[in-house]
Amino acid sequence: MRDIVLALAVPLLICASGVYAACDVWWRRLRAPDPRSHAGRRVAAERAVADAEAIVADRYAILAEAERSAARLGGQR
Repeated sequence: MRDIVLALAVPLLICASGVYAACDVWWRRLRAPDPRSHAGRRVAAERAVADAEAIVADRYAILAEAERSAARLGGQR
């Protein structure tokens, strides 16, 4: 009897997680602003600005590290 329960538990868990994921996607899409609306364009613009700021901050960090490395190598000579 335990083998049957275990054998049926795995497909049931997979099916339940799929149903949960599908309902979660449906719920988020239902509540998300329409991308063609003013609010949707505003949200998309805010995300684009945030992504650009993250890229710039990352590049400045890389540049600062390169400058510190160059300063250490220049001071050793």
